[in-house]
Amino acid sequence: MAEKRDQIEVLSLPAYAQNAHENAEFSVSSLCNLGCNFFEHQNAPHRHNFYTIYWIKKGQLTHTIDTVTHVVKKNTLFFLAPGQVHQMKFSEKVDGYMIAFHDSLMCPSDKSDMAAVRNGLFVNDRFSSVIQISNEEDEKELDWMVKRMIQEVDERRPNYAVAFQNLLQYFLIVASRSAVRPVEVVPEYQSKHNSALFMNFKTLIEERYRQLKNVSDYAALLHIKPVLLNEISKQLSGITAGEHIRNRVILEAQRYLYNTDLTAKEIAYKLGFEDPHYFSRFFKKYTNQSPSEFKELARV
Repeated sequence: MAEKRDQIEVLSLPAYAQNAHENAEFSVSSLCNLGCNFFEHQNAPHRHNFYTIYWIKKGQLTHTIDTVTHVVKKNTLFFLAPGQVHQMKFSEKVDGYMIAFHDSLMCPSDKSDMAAVRNGLFVNDRFSSVIQISNEEDEKELDWMVKRMIQEVDERRPNYAVAFQNLLQYFLIVASRSAVRPVEVVPEYQSKHNSALFMNFKTLIEERYRQLKNVSDYAALLHIKPVLLNEISKQLSGITAGEHIRNRVILEAQRYLYNTDLTAKEIAYKLGFEDPHYFSRFFKKYTNQSPSEFKELARV
């Protein structure tokens, strides 16, 4: 009898990439040079505790991000946020790059314009971005930047971490221009107070969604009224604060249903529901499927 899958492995940067920075803040490498640790984990669903960019330049693979499977085409960029569940199945030799980094390497403040670019790529309604690079000039520019990042890491000359950080930010800007819906710093982000509140709210969801399910709980932590939190959320993201909370809970439930053998009852308790029957009703209300229906259809 097969062993029951009841956990989704979480990988840290040093364990994932052999050439990780000495303080485990970032790593960059061609896929071929990542070593055994990288490839031995790809067939099994797993999470990272860091941001990851994959650039598949040639070859063929299927890449499942949460519950969505992508068939890779040439020059495909994948942007994965910490906590997402993914797995890659290689069907032939693949060439490309992986860039990995912790949040500390990005913006000193979520009030910056660069934070809007990063969040547009990593922290969006789809919880990820898959971008096709079709412009030859953009491809050449991105390729130069990645090779320069690798050179900075290999040579480790003075201030190489700063050089890497600046190259990374420019890489994200150029990549964002190739998105189907280009990532822009919209006027609402100029309202620094509202922007900071919203990003704090999104951070709180990641930290507390198992314990807190109501908008009023998060509003209290942010010292604002629930009505105002909903208004800010709608203004900056197009959906209410309540929808953000529900979407995060449902996503995590789908991850467990898709990637583990846990029952709906076990998943309900993991997600902080005291009544498993209420969890099943909640899941069906917002997905139009019961947990068992979702699991059965997802594995077809």
